[in-house]
Amino acid sequence: AHARLIREDVEVFGDDRGLITLGKGLGLLAELGIEILANHGAGAGRSLIRDSLGLVGEGQPVVASVAPGNARALRAFLAAGFTPVGSVQLVRPAGG
Repeated sequence: AHARLIREDVEVFGDDRGLITLGKGLGLLAELGIEILANHGAGAGRSLIRDSLGLVGEGQPVVASVAPGNARALRAFLAAGFTPVGSVQLVRPAGG
């Protein structure tokens, strides 16, 4: 529900490791977000991210959605080959 407030064409995929949210974010770029189930150890996020890249067309740019302060998710995206190139902060009116 949160992703649909700020993205278009949101789809959610999952398996026993967790969930991937794929949508079109700013500039209509493909945007991935992850949620790992608590019972999975090291490497679950990284493998889920790598597997999810097959959902995006080959050669298409993909950005990651990582909440500020979520070091674990940031490490998973970095380990999966993502490179920080910038940051976007979304600001909405109160109650929105």
